[in-house]
Amino acid sequence: MSEEHSSEFNSVDTAAYKSPMLNWSPLAKLFLILSLLVLDIISKSVWMSAFAFAVGLVLFLYASYLRPPKVLMLLFIYAQVLIIISAFVFMVVTPGATVASVWIGMTVNITDAGVSFGILIYARATAALLLLYSFAVSTPVPRLAEALRKLRFPDVFVELMILIYRYTFLLMETAEKMHLAAECKFGYSGYRKSMSTTSKLAVGIFMRSLETAERGQVTLQCRNYRGEFKSLSSYNKQNKTATVLCASIVCIAVVFFFALRYGVLPI
Repeated sequence: MSEEHSSEFNSVDTAAYKSPMLNWSPLAKLFLILSLLVLDIISKSVWMSAFAFAVGLVLFLYASYLRPPKVLMLLFIYAQVLIIISAFVFMVVTPGATVASVWIGMTVNITDAGVSFGILIYARATAALLLLYSFAVSTPVPRLAEALRKLRFPDVFVELMILIYRYTFLLMETAEKMHLAAECKFGYSGYRKSMSTTSKLAVGIFMRSLETAERGQVTLQCRNYRGEFKSLSSYNKQNKTATVLCASIVCIAVVFFFALRYGVLPI
């Protein structure tokens, strides 16, 4: 793992701390994203997915200052490939009248119902992806933990999430150093040698993770750890206007959902 890969890994966390949405209430953002995700999934209209897509795209671009982290954009491209393949499969397997035939080593018929369902699947998945990205690039893990505590999530779950978050960066740094050392010793010169070096690297990282966990446990005990990480609340710094905005978007989305469901809107 090179320094470039390590910086890409840290770029999402750095972007979250620099985001203009950092001081938005994490509970309000979580409520907004989850509400839009649920409405996007349960709605049978592609227009609800289009609404969620528009909100997710605007929030994502705003949260990242129109400069999304490169690693997220690469993951987005990979996800789009999988979503398109999945949508195409639904176009083929869904019963209905044939509207087109495609030759891919064999004749595959695309149905009218399959096209409609495939477009809906693509819109749902893409909208959900952008909503999750907008939350990830604007909410650091400690702020997410703060929101989960307010929702009365089990303390064990929240504390494990914080520990994994904190120690992931240490493991990434250790893996980077070990990978660099292996490269300096020509550990990747040839396929067979590369496989051997990779397996040794994996074992070494696992052993280092156990050692780090043991040292971390001793450190926590020395600091009188009683099962809860104390952190400074960001309540006084939260943007109340943003909370009202999140609630307004949710209300609009709910009204739009029921309008589509009961045929109030002619679309």
